[in-house]
Amino acid sequence: MKLKIDLHIHTINSKDGYTPLKYLPKIASLKKIDGVAITDHNFLTKIKFKEILIIPGIEISTKEGHLIALGIETYIKKGLSAIETAEKIYEEGGLVIAPHPYDFMSSSLNPFKLQWKLNAIETVNSSVLTFKLSKMLAEKAALKLGLPKVAGSDAHIPEAIGDAYTIVNASSMNIEDVLKAIKNGETQPYGKPTSIKNRIKKITLDVRKKFIKKKLMPINV
Repeated sequence: MKLKIDLHIHTINSKDGYTPLKYLPKIASLKKIDGVAITDHNFLTKIKFKEILIIPGIEISTKEGHLIALGIETYIKKGLSAIETAEKIYEEGGLVIAPHPYDFMSSSLNPFKLQWKLNAIETVNSSVLTFKLSKMLAEKAALKLGLPKVAGSDAHIPEAIGDAYTIVNASSMNIEDVLKAIKNGETQPYGKPTSIKNRIKKITLDVRKKFIKKKLMPINV
């Protein structure tokens, strides 16, 4: 079965995230996606819904840059080397993904420096400002390294979820089957850049949060 999954989103459990967990089923229905991977910054969000598939994950800050762990059940601390982090992800039975590897505005990790530890490369990331260039370079890296390609919106607000997604050809909606399909390269990434409107909305929320000292949720979910 072909599943449409956004493999990189953030919720209110990320310091810069504004998506309440309870709205995820509604958002997925509106965006016509089958599931999401919750990859909050250095935080393992555990939640399940009957309506949609939720893949647990973390976007981990390593010494060399960010790594995404998918399908883990135990928190992995930040600040380790990329190799140490990848090994701990493997110990948990998870997948190691290089997110936004050519985003020059964020903490990205060169996939060639960790090629033997990666399970996939995120070739499409909606939040990257240099969207086309980043996509082209990431696709070339995935091809050269022989790694599966995946996509995620990197959404920090509800409106951006589903801007990028991965079609995963899995045998079922079971998390283990989905992870196996990703590892085996049964994936096709799709996506578009985050809109200017949503970028401005995210920046506005960040500014308001900084000065009001609390998270203000979007009201038009």
